[in-house]
Amino acid sequence: MRQRSLVALMCCLALLSGCLGEGSSDAGGGAGEYRIDATVSSLQIEAKTDYYSDDESSDWTVSSDDFLEQIETAGGNVIGVALSLSYPGEDESPNPGLCTGLEDDVPDTIYGTVTKNEWTQTANGVNPGSHDVNLTWHNQTLLDQATVNVSSEQAIHDQLSFGTTALGDYSLSVVVEAEAFEGALCTHTDNGEDVSTVVSLLVLDYTVVMVGENGEVAAQGVSVGEGSLPIPLFLLWFTAVLLMVGYLNVNRTRFHLDVVLEEDAEPVENVADNGSTTDGGETLLDSARARILTLCALYVAQGIPWGFITVTFVTFLADEGVSAGQIAMLLTLGTLPWSLKFLWGPVIDRYQRPQYGRRRPWILIAQTGMIIMLIGMLFVPDPAVNVEWMAWMFLVYNIFTALQDVSTDALAVDVLPPHEVERVNSYMFTAKSAGGIIGGAGLGTIIGITGIKGALLLQVPILIVIMLVPLFMTERPGEKRFPWDEGGEVEVVEEAPNGNFATILANVKTAMSLRSAQLGIAVSITKSLAFFLIPILPLLFIRELDWSVERFNATKGGIILLVSMLGYLAGGQLGKMYGGKTVIIWSAVATATVSVLWGLSSDWWGNTYFLMGIWCVHTFVFHMVAINTYSLMMRVTWGEVGGTQYTGYMAMMNLSAIIGYQLTEPLSRFDYTTLFFVAAMLETFIIFAVAFIDPTETDRILGNKAEDQPS
Repeated sequence: MRQRSLVALMCCLALLSGCLGEGSSDAGGGAGEYRIDATVSSLQIEAKTDYYSDDESSDWTVSSDDFLEQIETAGGNVIGVALSLSYPGEDESPNPGLCTGLEDDVPDTIYGTVTKNEWTQTANGVNPGSHDVNLTWHNQTLLDQATVNVSSEQAIHDQLSFGTTALGDYSLSVVVEAEAFEGALCTHTDNGEDVSTVVSLLVLDYTVVMVGENGEVAAQGVSVGEGSLPIPLFLLWFTAVLLMVGYLNVNRTRFHLDVVLEEDAEPVENVADNGSTTDGGETLLDSARARILTLCALYVAQGIPWGFITVTFVTFLADEGVSAGQIAMLLTLGTLPWSLKFLWGPVIDRYQRPQYGRRRPWILIAQTGMIIMLIGMLFVPDPAVNVEWMAWMFLVYNIFTALQDVSTDALAVDVLPPHEVERVNSYMFTAKSAGGIIGGAGLGTIIGITGIKGALLLQVPILIVIMLVPLFMTERPGEKRFPWDEGGEVEVVEEAPNGNFATILANVKTAMSLRSAQLGIAVSITKSLAFFLIPILPLLFIRELDWSVERFNATKGGIILLVSMLGYLAGGQLGKMYGGKTVIIWSAVATATVSVLWGLSSDWWGNTYFLMGIWCVHTFVFHMVAINTYSLMMRVTWGEVGGTQYTGYMAMMNLSAIIGYQLTEPLSRFDYTTLFFVAAMLETFIIFAVAFIDPTETDRILGNKAEDQPS
């Protein structure tokens, strides 16, 4: 019955996505005064010189298809085509007769025509000389005024932005009407003229800002659309959520809300207060200190390339004039290995060398590959010119980084005892954020001194130092660090590597036969559905509230990232004290509540302190949900196939974010208040998925890794 309810919930999500596509199609704010900041660029797409015969129409077409990247870089909105014609000469020739050569040539008339769909423009001139034919289809009056008063912002976009309608083929023609001297004793002949033509696209880059009576940016009532959904719909949903949460808390034992993960540890006399064993061991199974140091160091190594690529290198390329299309290609290739990282799971579960550790060899292979690729990038002559080379190298680089991520997560599943899961997970993701700061803000500052090659070079010793951690650690007693070490027998013989892929698949099937493992899929899919707000927030801050791009990026990459780290830390500690499910449920309620308050407080959006405060609180509580979700998924993962199962959950969390991003377009027709309400609804879906998970089920039924843990 409960599983059918969960299926019904997911169907409701699909239906919601469809229903949300039926609202108003308008985008932008309502009636009022607007300021349009615009720049028109000329993008040359053809230049040639031809001979045009007298009174013959010469027709041809040109296309924008090969210039889409340049168009996007220039602003993305084609508003016209310019045809420039130049004809500096006159080539009349005298006929037989009494011609002295002193006769005046008669000017010819040259016509030029440009046509796009139903739009057409013709202009002419006489030789020698030149003239232009400018065909435009936008409302220039809007751009000529300081401000415009319109019924809606969409009315402006309708007159300035024509999307794909303005792209494609453009028809052009040139006609020469030749005239020649005709005297009583002398005549001339003129069969045509040489005409040089240059075809350019006129591209508009513009922003629209609503202004108040005093000319300042208007904060009240700003929106991305005019559509809305009925308030009772949200009231009914949030009432149901609160009733659900109340029911869960009344029946805490039944729904495992009283399970404090720290109590799952073995007898206290063998475990110190900090979670490490008291036998003085140095392996990851023996020492909490070694576990925390190793896992956090490996997550720092993952965060550095993420911060470097998405912040430092992208900013460098943009500053060097690289097109948006090329930057998008680089980011796409760099992201691809992370979207497919689940494929590594069966590989690392299948191929192991237990005498050197189940996961350690794969981690060392991954870090070695990362370092080699970084060194290889140093030999690319000019990264801003050879972007394609850099993109493919980043692809390979991120294949190794994704391999390290999968191997590290599998290592955490193997070695973390139940009472450390929440706390150490919070440390790991905080370490990844710290790595992002090093790669982004840190190397972003260094690049101004050392250049891009210096920033690349600096990462090499950092990764080498981090690599020393797994190089000199061992996972279990009896393992060898290096082939020449004498190393004894590995104690945990029952966790021998899986024999083949069939065994791995059978074990995955066994792991996923448990209800909690199955519900983990629903938890992963519902975690990031509200991510449609990520593309929306820049519109609110930059387009509506007139923040600069630099200010928004600095805030998001600085304060918000630090708040994320604090959310990870606080969430991990609270999960350790009160149980991860309890923290997920109440943090999800808090996240949704903040989203509702954000939507209701549009009158305060012009206040920077209020806006920053509510953004920070929302970020903080969401990351408390996130860190405990990671921990919960780790608890329902069976260690025998940890690399496959847990990575699968993480991949589905990425899929959840993709679904959220795809909701942006159908939802963007609604006003900001409605968008925040919808986000609040989606942020509560995870409560229903989490409610029926038993965090102890995998340990209890499959013996997750109890034999490995210190006692």
